[in-house]
Amino acid sequence: MPIRVQLDESRDVCEEVIDKLVKIGLQRYGLSPKYGGVQIGSAVEYVAVCEELARGDSGLATEMTCPEWLFGPAMRARNKAVLEKLMVPFCSDQRHTACFALTEPAGGCNGEDPTQHGMTMRTTARLDGNEWVINGSKRWPGGAGIADVYGILCTTDPSLGVDGVALIYVPNGLPGLTFGKPENKMGMRFSDVNADVYLDSVRVPKEYRLAGPGEDWKLFRAALSWGRLSSAGFAIGNAQAVLEIVIDYTANRFYKGKAVREHTLQAAMIADMAIGIESARAYYLSVASMFDRGNEFGDPGDHYLMGKASGAKVYACDVAEMVCNRAMELMGAYGYSKEYHVEKYLRDFKIIQLWEGGGQLGRLEAAMGYYPIT
Repeated sequence: MPIRVQLDESRDVCEEVIDKLVKIGLQRYGLSPKYGGVQIGSAVEYVAVCEELARGDSGLATEMTCPEWLFGPAMRARNKAVLEKLMVPFCSDQRHTACFALTEPAGGCNGEDPTQHGMTMRTTARLDGNEWVINGSKRWPGGAGIADVYGILCTTDPSLGVDGVALIYVPNGLPGLTFGKPENKMGMRFSDVNADVYLDSVRVPKEYRLAGPGEDWKLFRAALSWGRLSSAGFAIGNAQAVLEIVIDYTANRFYKGKAVREHTLQAAMIADMAIGIESARAYYLSVASMFDRGNEFGDPGDHYLMGKASGAKVYACDVAEMVCNRAMELMGAYGYSKEYHVEKYLRDFKIIQLWEGGGQLGRLEAAMGYYPIT
């Protein structure tokens, strides 16, 4: 947190911090202990860790939790080839980067929309002997160009719907796998690297497909649900940091003989910020506790828990947006300047609100937790 502004100006500074996070075990967090990983104690624990990391920098939080997000489906599928050949290096104190590539140039988040049943994806995989041949492109995934392993969401045949959806793990360095230039972004400018991924007849061993027809979709949906739940933690981490900045700032600015935060108008604004944060945190922790009780609430990828996780993300992001805007109003030009970091949190959190389908698809999924939508 003391170097938040530097993280926004240099990838080299980000790498120095990431190396230290790797050394304390965060790269291994959530990976199977059988291979040297560190087991997650509970979903509640995991999302609390996500919030605390994002309170410092949500880009670094994203990068450090991506290995678990990427390899989580392979662990649930017990895919030994992926775990032993691709995941094992991440269970060390040597730096590695993971990338989960979902979005496509033409359809955006179509692959994540359950009402489209995977039928609009344009990245394809064709089985040729003992290899998958992948063609297509992906947009905006974090870690693109620097990752060691890529999870590519694609289809073997769009007409098969969800049975055609495939998640295939692609090691970096294969012929035909290339990347665009890193995006010049509004937020997470260097702490999360985003670029296009191009696949031109990339050949991958057959066993690097996650599980098989139908199963890939189910396991992907569960991973997406976890992603939305953790995103709620990321958003509130940003909001919590901004609240702390505002409380400190308004204690040291005065008018009419009192600190700004002691005046009724400003105190009410701060109270609304705090109430929003506390309620959003209670929401996502409640959903996390449901994830921990699968025998009662089902699989995270089913409509019920997906709806809960999506709702928690939507609400947390709306709260973060409100908190950042109120902070700007309370701090005036100082909130707008880099010196006080509020503008960085405002820029950083926005992509959290947009990724994994954005607020609109999130609301659709929240409704689907209560009734079917086709």
